[in-house]
Amino acid sequence: KRMRITMMQAEMLELRAAPDGPAEGTVLESVMGKGLGILSTVLVQRGALRQGDHVVAGQSWGKVRLLLDEEGAQLSEAGPAVPVRVSGMRDMPRAGDELLVVPSEARAKEVVEFRLLRAEAQALAAAAPRRGRKGRGAKLLPALLKAESFGSLEAAREGLSHFPSTRVELKLVREGVGPVTESDVQLAQSVGAQVIAFNVPLESKAAGLAATLQVPVHSHSIIYALVDTAKEMLEAAIEPVVEARETGEADVLEVFTLTLNRKDRAVGMSKHTAVAGSRVTAGQASAGSAVRVVRGGEVIHEGDVISLKHFKQEVRTMKKGSECGLILRDYADLQSGDTIQFYELISRRPSLYEEQGSAK
Repeated sequence: KRMRITMMQAEMLELRAAPDGPAEGTVLESVMGKGLGILSTVLVQRGALRQGDHVVAGQSWGKVRLLLDEEGAQLSEAGPAVPVRVSGMRDMPRAGDELLVVPSEARAKEVVEFRLLRAEAQALAAAAPRRGRKGRGAKLLPALLKAESFGSLEAAREGLSHFPSTRVELKLVREGVGPVTESDVQLAQSVGAQVIAFNVPLESKAAGLAATLQVPVHSHSIIYALVDTAKEMLEAAIEPVVEARETGEADVLEVFTLTLNRKDRAVGMSKHTAVAGSRVTAGQASAGSAVRVVRGGEVIHEGDVISLKHFKQEVRTMKKGSECGLILRDYADLQSGDTIQFYELISRRPSLYEEQGSAK
């Protein structure tokens, strides 16, 4: 009924599409056809689309090899209001892309190259560092996503949308349907992106180019494997944090002053060097360890141990309960009753799900 009403209104309003001239239309969907390559369903809106025409649709171009109707029968041309399946596109256009007939293959390449350059500029702008939410700096990790169909693309996009973005955020600078192409690899290299491929092949030339340009390409046929890879990519991009881990503590019992000749001084010692006679009260004291000097509950100095002695013998470590002599680098203002805390600096990469400021 609605169709009849629409036809009547079109007749009354004399709505007509020009049946002559180069075709213009809209891509309704694109799929991989067995033995036919990319098949794009196109609704011609004006002009006539013919076998052999050079066409551009979005960021794809090609030459019409076959025109098929809804029943699969081959057509020589398709006019306005005729949905037709087109074989011959080099890359898979997206639903909604405008399809245009152009005079030559050279012109088709020129149009697509311009669109790709524009997309690359937009991708570079999107991949540029920016401030994260609530004033925190969120690092952006650019990536390209390719899938076998628009349904698969949506599923992959949904799977990648649930990662927290407080430390690092996945930024898709290009999404598309169809094999990973040379242009995908070139764009990835220009913006420092990695390629995620879901159930699609990597074209042979694209594979060689990716190896040459050292562009990582991650191919998966199972969605959870793709998500796991994306998680690993994000965690690898998180900046390591450096944390202090206490390894021991000693109480200063008495401070001695040594007068040293120049030949007896190690780097960090002065002519009058302070030696802290100490007792290890927790963990262990270590030569070369980073230390804090605590007095009255406050840290008054941070430095490192340049000499650790047991009686007159240099040692590497002293355990809890033992007494030793300590010399700190370029520091002599030690007092009986001070506490020396020994610690080491550890670099670690936080988990993707660990909130900033929660490091222990």
